[in-house]
Order: sequence, then C-alpha cells, then structure tokens
Amino acid sequence: MARPKATPEQRAEVRRSIQRAAADLYREEGLAAISARAVAKKAGVSVGTIYSYFGDLAGLGQSLWEGRVARQEQVFRDVAVKHADPLARIEALLASYLLFGIEQHEIYRSVLLFVRPDSMGVPDKQHLSEFAFPTLLAQALKDGQSAGQIIAGDPADLAQVLWSGVHGAIALPINLSRVDLKSVEEMKDVTVDALLRMVQA
Repeated sequence: MARPKATPEQRAEVRRSIQRAAADLYREEGLAAISARAVAKKAGVSVGTIYSYFGDLAGLGQSLWEGRVARQEQVFRDVAVKHADPLARIEALLASYLLFGIEQHEIYRSVLLFVRPDSMGVPDKQHLSEFAFPTLLAQALKDGQSAGQIIAGDPADLAQVLWSGVHGAIALPINLSRVDLKSVEEMKDVTVDALLRMVQA
C-alpha cells in the first residue's frame, strides 16, 4: 500500500526541523560540523530528505538566514526612500550598511563573512539586481551623475567599489584580529566620509 502523501503542514514542519538541526549544530560546534549526515541524524530524517527539501547544503545554509536578510533589505529600501538628494541617499545607505554589520553581527558574519567550505559546493550565482543594497546604491549613483554630483563611470561598478569599502571596514578588523586595527564602530564616520569624497564630482 502506498504511503500517504505528506500535507503542506507536515512538509513545512520537516523543513523547519532540518533548519533547526542545522542551526543547532552551527551554534554548538561551528560551521565545520554541518554535514548532510550530521544534520539528518539530528533532525531524525534521511540524508535524501535534506537534498529533497533544500537541493544541497548550500541551499540549506541560505535558508537559515532568508527571513532575517529580507528584513534587512527592507531597512535599506526604507532608508533610500527617505532621501531625495542622491548624495544624502548614498551617505545614508553606506551608514545603514555599517550599522547592519555592527548591530546584526551574527547575520553579517554568517551571510557576508561566510567562507564556504569546498564540501558545501558552490551555489548558483544570483544577479546583483536581486539584492537591495547594491541596486539602491547604483540607482543613487546614477541619479547623482544626472545631477552632476557624482563622477562619471558605470554606476554598478562604482556601487561595487563603495560596497567593498563598507564591507572592508567591517571585515578587516574581524579577519585580521591579530593586527591592531580600529573597530568598525570607531571607523564608521571616517569610512562613509572617505567613500563619499571618492565618488563626489
């Protein structure tokens, strides 16, 4: 006799139990502890179930942060709509990103400072337009060019340079903790000011 098909509610609960197991392993033992076998054992499911629900370990990892990342992306959108002036918008976006790295350090470290082990595979690349921060930044730069406030150049390229600057301000003191560098909190205002001057016409 065929096994009855799982209801949407049952499937959602299996998905949540796998995510809880992966999150618990991450908290208890770190990233190295997350393998399909370890997550399956902790969740009480088969390894095949994990691949059935998430595609691969990279997909499972991304799913742990989707909701929180989506909320942060909305924060960036809310910041952008408050500033009609392109320069003010760029400044506010850069400051907001640094604040994200400071206040939401767990998400930031897990999503944006994540060094993917070879065992997890490489996820499919997503187009930059799927992410709020660089898209909003590029639009503000384009608007600033139209207003004569921003230097010439591809707005997407300039946005990547600015993104690299704020990301580096957060990542450098963490990744090079053995070097006596100032913290992102100490460098926040200096970073925003320097990056703005770099693109200002």
